[in-house]
Amino acid sequence: MAISTSFSYALNEKQFTVDYDISYRIQENGIAQVEQNVTLTNLKNDVVPTSYSFSAKDMKIIDVSAESNDNKVSVELNTGDEDPGFAVPISDQLIGKGKQNKIKVSYKTEGLVVKNGDVWNIYVPKIQIPDSTEIYNVKVYVPKKFGPKMYFSPTPIVEKEEESDFIYYLTKNTFKGAGISAAFGPAQVINFRIKYQLENKSILPISYGVPLPSDIKGYQQVSYSDINPKPKNINIDKDGNTIASFYLGSKQKLEVELVGSAKVITPQIDPDRGGNFSAIPKDILSRYTSEKKYWNTNTKKIIEVAKSLKNGNLNVVKNAQLAYKYVVDNLQYDFEALNKDFVERQGSEVALTQKGSWTCMEYTDLFIALARTMGIPAREVDGYAFNTGDDSKPLPLNIKNGDLLHAWAEFYDPNYGWIQIDPTWGSTSGIDYFTKLDTNRLALVVKGLDSELPQPAGSYRYQEGQKLIEVDYNQKESTETFTPKLSIKRTFNLNVFQLIKGNARYVVTNESGVYLYTSDGKVIPPFGKAVTYFSKKSNEAIFTTINGTSIKASY
Repeated sequence: MAISTSFSYALNEKQFTVDYDISYRIQENGIAQVEQNVTLTNLKNDVVPTSYSFSAKDMKIIDVSAESNDNKVSVELNTGDEDPGFAVPISDQLIGKGKQNKIKVSYKTEGLVVKNGDVWNIYVPKIQIPDSTEIYNVKVYVPKKFGPKMYFSPTPIVEKEEESDFIYYLTKNTFKGAGISAAFGPAQVINFRIKYQLENKSILPISYGVPLPSDIKGYQQVSYSDINPKPKNINIDKDGNTIASFYLGSKQKLEVELVGSAKVITPQIDPDRGGNFSAIPKDILSRYTSEKKYWNTNTKKIIEVAKSLKNGNLNVVKNAQLAYKYVVDNLQYDFEALNKDFVERQGSEVALTQKGSWTCMEYTDLFIALARTMGIPAREVDGYAFNTGDDSKPLPLNIKNGDLLHAWAEFYDPNYGWIQIDPTWGSTSGIDYFTKLDTNRLALVVKGLDSELPQPAGSYRYQEGQKLIEVDYNQKESTETFTPKLSIKRTFNLNVFQLIKGNARYVVTNESGVYLYTSDGKVIPPFGKAVTYFSKKSNEAIFTTINGTSIKASY
């Protein structure tokens, strides 16, 4: 999806400069009032510009009016689905070197702003700025009633505030070939209902572990309203996944249903504030830079490309950005993948060395392999993403019977921690998916120690023809959904070391569906328990949630 402009003139070659001053004034109903002021400056005496045309796929343009050299002119409107836009004739053309022809066009469009759940999303398509353009100024007016800014990309050069609007100013150097993407509002709340169909084909009883959607610092907080049946135990693996264990008897089938919500946000990073390679913790470096089945870090071509990309004078984030840009610029997406019953995962080496079209799996695999080879810890995230019918944001990770998932990546920076990015949608949409993501996705599983496991929800089934994942935007959030509740009970202390320190032993029970975190770093999953020690001199402990909410508990 892109915005393009063109001109007709008497000669076959461009003989003038073109400057733009464009404003997008977004109304509270989501309709954008757009005004384009275009100035053509003649570079030679015999240039005669005759018309100005504008096209933007997937934008519905209405109520168009135009002026040319201060004269009202009629507009030729193209309402076709393939190339909607308009053409403006230039009247009373001014001829001669240095003369300027000015065009002013006003119109409304319904294609730039969409409200998903509690968040307003703004997408101005990738802008193709002509080579003859020296000035390209853009102002975006956003109603304050949309709520606080979650992110705005590219980063505006100036942000101002009026009585009813926020105003963002951008210039030609701001865009760097990308469009505008922004989000306003509180955190997005996504409701989910997930089924796990477990089957023990053995005559011996087994323990079956499945990953549940988990908290991810800076990105999502989950709350479970019901898990049926209740798991025998819940553990957190080294990648941060919540693994719920169920015991199945001989030849037993068991369907587990999880119902809950996720509060999703997306931080926007500044690449200039990334950390140094030397500050990456050694344990993270050793875990997340090694070779795995689909993340080839020891092959000649991967090493060659990674070596050519890495710049020792840049920080971790900017080096990761080089790997991201390489993947975005060099892979072609397979838009026919959704029409196939099965798409085999090829891995990073094949995607890099063989010609072809690829899906989100290869985009993610190649980024991870290049980042790891450059010494940047990297992992995979699998989840559910809303594309709202937008072909530029495809979902080809096909889990049987309609459970379409998406894969993206994350890398580790010592200043920011884990940063999620999406090279696939960055390539297909022309939107910046490096400095931020969007709030229209639910992460289901993180893969770092293994490129194949754990498998995400939607992979566990014994019955064909049934959709296992149901996800939708929340329409009415309860204030209790993300409210933590707990109880503390003192138990007998046999730990001599803790006794010497003057601590007593307690069992903390999480009575809510949200995750709780102790001051010493322990994680208490929803409806789970943890043993911890508190000082006998105090009678109060503080627990927190992933978003920083604290709860005091007396004991």
